[in-house]
Amino acid sequence: MTSIDPKFLEGDIVQLCVARHYEQRHGHASVKVGNFPDYDIRFSDGVLMEVKVDSMAEKTGNVCIEFASRHKPSGIVSTSSTVWLHIVPEGKKLICYELDTKRLLCLCITTGKVMNGGDGNQNIFKLIPLDRIKELATQVFELNYEIYQRRNTAN
Repeated sequence: MTSIDPKFLEGDIVQLCVARHYEQRHGHASVKVGNFPDYDIRFSDGVLMEVKVDSMAEKTGNVCIEFASRHKPSGIVSTSSTVWLHIVPEGKKLICYELDTKRLLCLCITTGKVMNGGDGNQNIFKLIPLDRIKELATQVFELNYEIYQRRNTAN
């Protein structure tokens, strides 16, 4: 079970922390706040990033990758992002797995178990072993979210 504030994991603030982490590498970031099908963050160098937090991955050993919602393409098949960042809470840490979106899609096509769930079982997703994600990752790092922690404990 994660000891990170669930409000942080569910909110858009995680995307702001990711944007800050990558700005030195990719330039200014524009973060889409809310639910958008094409991408979550656009950087000034043209990189588009999808950010997903998977709070069950550590417990189950699988990551959840969405394919469809309410009979329409979504998630990995609808994003225009080139970079997919899958974040797995591990205790008090947020471990980030940076993946090439097309390579992740190929892995999803060939690997994993198809499941239905969420929104009255209207979502279709694949469960991919976390070990496969670790192998495919181009970069793995711990996300620094101290700014959020300080602000949250000050209130």
